[in-house]
Amino acid sequence: MDQTAYFNQMREKRKKEILSAARKMLLKDGPASFTMQNLAKKLDISTVTLYKYFKNMDDVMSTLKDEIIPHTVAQTLDANDSLALSQTKGSALEQFLLLFHSFLNEIFKHKDDLTLLLLIETYTQDTPVSKRQSDTITLYSEALDKQAELLLTEAQQNGELRQGIDLPLSLSFVHRLVLSTLQHIGLLSAREFRNQKDELQEYIDEIINMLRTYLSDSSKA
Repeated sequence: MDQTAYFNQMREKRKKEILSAARKMLLKDGPASFTMQNLAKKLDISTVTLYKYFKNMDDVMSTLKDEIIPHTVAQTLDANDSLALSQTKGSALEQFLLLFHSFLNEIFKHKDDLTLLLLIETYTQDTPVSKRQSDTITLYSEALDKQAELLLTEAQQNGELRQGIDLPLSLSFVHRLVLSTLQHIGLLSAREFRNQKDELQEYIDEIINMLRTYLSDSSKA
């Protein structure tokens, strides 16, 4: 390995160490005390050294976000697809409900990543908080929209949905419901999440049952 390649390898290794420490700091203390000085102290390096790797805290947060999004969203959707493929029986409506049920359950495994994304977006300076949070968690939900639309269209064609239902409006309602659930989970502290995990599971089950009631033709129940 030549000297330049070795230097680049060591630099990338150091950047990963910095990002790992930044991740832990954000989750433990939140963005309020998240400064270059505190991060340098955590790493036991000088602030001058830290600035050699990142321009400022926005740069640290942006890099964290760019690492989390493709990794976590892909993992969540892959796991969700695998589970959905293993459950091919049942009506189109039941497959639609399973899609969201397994997706929300899978989110539990990536709660810290979801929290980090919301924390990072909340303290980004350029756009309003509500829009930033919505844009971030939409990345999760939008990835399901196409599959959800296909299943719900099939359910309507099979006569599984109540008469006169507005398909685009129903999909929009489900989308907003999923977004609000993701935001609620992501903004819980680690302690709250641990203490409320069983309640959250029940809440997800209730959401799925509510969707079933909202969408289905009750006369065929």
